[in-house]
Amino acid sequence: MPTKEVNQNMYENAISLYFNWKSLNQGTKDLSRRGVNFPEAVTETITCYVNGYYLSEGGGSEDAVVPETRETVQIKASSNFNSDLTSFGPASKFDYLHFVRLDQVTDEMYLYDIPITDLKEVKVNATQTFRDQQSQGRRPRFSIINQYIKRYDIQPYAIVELRTGTINKTLQV
Repeated sequence: MPTKEVNQNMYENAISLYFNWKSLNQGTKDLSRRGVNFPEAVTETITCYVNGYYLSEGGGSEDAVVPETRETVQIKASSNFNSDLTSFGPASKFDYLHFVRLDQVTDEMYLYDIPITDLKEVKVNATQTFRDQQSQGRRPRFSIINQYIKRYDIQPYAIVELRTGTINKTLQV
């Protein structure tokens, strides 16, 4: 799996792109009821920089790789701080799951390490689990905020202040 190390310049560029996205998103919402999707290039680059991960450049469903162990990382995000509907590919496989929760009012990104030991058993609707939908070739969708962060009171391991680029690590991953 080809990877790329994330350096300071890429991190600063991702932050700059965030503010471009924020402006485009607001302008789009002024014209229509839907905004612009939050770019993976921003969330994945910032998460990799904070954790020392390498960006994956294809070859699998992973977004990042732990350079020392080659373990795979999936990075999901929501630009709505209070809600999400996160989807996974039917063949998605990874060793770690990180979630980025954006507060657009304060321009802060909250980074969470989501435990995946029981992920396959998460209910995605009244009758099916994550595993059920993947085995049917479907994309499981559920709220990471509700099913994990709120339910288990998971705290962010880092908060990135996008106005300054400051990374406040609260826990070690």
